[in-house]
Parts: sequence; structure tokens; C-alpha cells
Amino acid sequence: MAEDPLYVKHLISRVAGLGAGTGAKTLIVGCAPAIQGVSQHVNDLKAQSFVDVVEIAPGDLGKHKQLDVDLKVHAVLVAAINSHSMIKLGNICGAYKAAGIPVVIITGWPAPTNRDKFKFESKKGGNLTVVGMFDLAALYCRGIPGDILEFGSFQGYTLQCAYHAFKWRQPSNKRRFISFDSFSGIVGARDKETFSDGIYAASEPSFRFANFLADVPDESVETVVGPYDVTIGKNIEKTREQLGPTEAALVHIDCDVEIPAKLALNFVTPYLRQGTLLMFDEYDLQRADNSLGERAALRQWLAENPEFEVEHYRSYHISARSFIVHRKSA
Repeated sequence: MAEDPLYVKHLISRVAGLGAGTGAKTLIVGCAPAIQGVSQHVNDLKAQSFVDVVEIAPGDLGKHKQLDVDLKVHAVLVAAINSHSMIKLGNICGAYKAAGIPVVIITGWPAPTNRDKFKFESKKGGNLTVVGMFDLAALYCRGIPGDILEFGSFQGYTLQCAYHAFKWRQPSNKRRFISFDSFSGIVGARDKETFSDGIYAASEPSFRFANFLADVPDESVETVVGPYDVTIGKNIEKTREQLGPTEAALVHIDCDVEIPAKLALNFVTPYLRQGTLLMFDEYDLQRADNSLGERAALRQWLAENPEFEVEHYRSYHISARSFIVHRKSA
């Protein structure tokens, strides 16, 4: 279910306590193996009528219909055993998202808020983790003015990492954290790309509730909500006006597929400065095929914007890479 059962117990208790204070319940939806480590704790909360639990066998995920909405539920916590079950369980909870009730994935929690965790992850040997990368990014960006722009936030894990990394590395530097997401999942996947439209769908209430649980103040995050072909496509000037003057110190692109990633790069072009850091979460997926995904988006954008070039900075996680932006001399 998560790397730290004690933290998961704390998280479930915290959410259940919030509900109990208003007479509402917390719904836990998950695969039995994912809640095994804290099953007694969950049963105790269930006995006190603080939580309800829906357990679904992994083999039944594809056959299970969407859950009907119980308006006495104030939040849904999803416990998955892997990314496949996470997507399936998220779909099963789709009616709750549509009703504006937060649905938060607790697999893989928490996003670290402790500076020691960031330092440990950025200094240990082997493959650099997402947490370690954001710690290095916050260190690298100390001399670069501007905001943090993220395209594809899902329920906010990487934005939470960015917020806490910058907070402890640059406590006096006031930056905006701006999330661009339709919260309806991937849109624009091509036939050859190993993703499909609609997966990784969240909701803005889920995103904001997950940020709250990760101690990210709501006022610290701006959202631009809607399909990219609208918000940073045909309505691009309206969105630029909404944001006001800005520069980009860090751009995190977690769009998975080419079309939205290219729209994101087009949007940030006027905000890029010498030294801006670009991070791509799925750069090396899809057999590292240069004609697909985020790789294709970057190659096409560079061809269309010859005043820029990029230099590899760090590879991290399974398939992610970061690049330093260079503005060529006139």
C-alpha cells in the first residue's frame, strides 16, 4: 500500500477525523493486499463508524462497475497495489470525482515534507529518484528568477515535492507554483503511444485535498483548469492575461504523450530564460522512440524555435530527464 504503514495509519486517521468532526465518513476503496498492513487499524475505525471499506479483488477490477455516490462520504482514499490497479480503482470511483468529493490515491505516499528526506534522496548513489531530482532542481534554481510551472499534475505528488523542496532550499524566495491540468486524464494520445485518453483522471477537489494532506497551502498553488487545446491553445492569450507577468525557473512536463507536451512547450516559450530547467517525466518511455511522446514534442519544439537549445542535466526515476535551456546569442 505504501512504503510507511505508520504514515498511512496517520493519514487515514487524519482524514477520518476530519469527517467525524462533521458527521461524515471516509470511504476506503482498495485491493485487499494494499490494505493488509493496516487492516486492523482500518477495522477499528470501521467499528467506530468513521470509515466504510470497499475491498475489490485484483482479478475483479476490470469487471467492477462504478460505485454509487454516498453523500455521507466526505473523502475517498484509494489503496492500490500498482499503477494498473490505481487507474482501475480511480475509474471505479469516478462518480465520486464527478460529484466533487475528493478521491486521493494513498499508494506511494507521502510526498516528503522533511528536509532530511530530500537531502538523503539527492545524495544517495544509484538512480536519482523524483524526490532527489526536485531537491537538486531547487538547489540549481537558486540563482534563476521565476515561477514553477507544471503541466500534468494528477493528484499533485510532484507539485508537492517541488513546493517542499523549494520551501526548504529557498525559504526567502517567493515563487508561484502553477498547475495546468484538465483533471480529465490524458487527452490527445496517438495510436502508437502506449497511453490512452482518459487515464490518470483526477479532479480539482482531489488535487487540492491531496495538497492539503501534504501540507501545501491552498493559496500557494494556482491552477489553470481545462483541456490544453483550450487553455493553452485557442484561449492562450486569455490564460497569459490570467497569469500576468511571469518567468519560468522550472517547467515540469508530465503530459505522457506528444500533443499536450508540445502545447505546453509552446505556451512556456516566452517565459523561458537562460538556465531555465525543463523536466520531462516520461522522456524515455515508449522505447525512447524520437517520434513519440515527450521526446517528439521536444524535438519538434526545438526545430520550430532555433533560438533555443537544451543541454542534458540529470536523468531520474525510470524514464525521466531534465534539461537546461540555453538561449543562443543573436
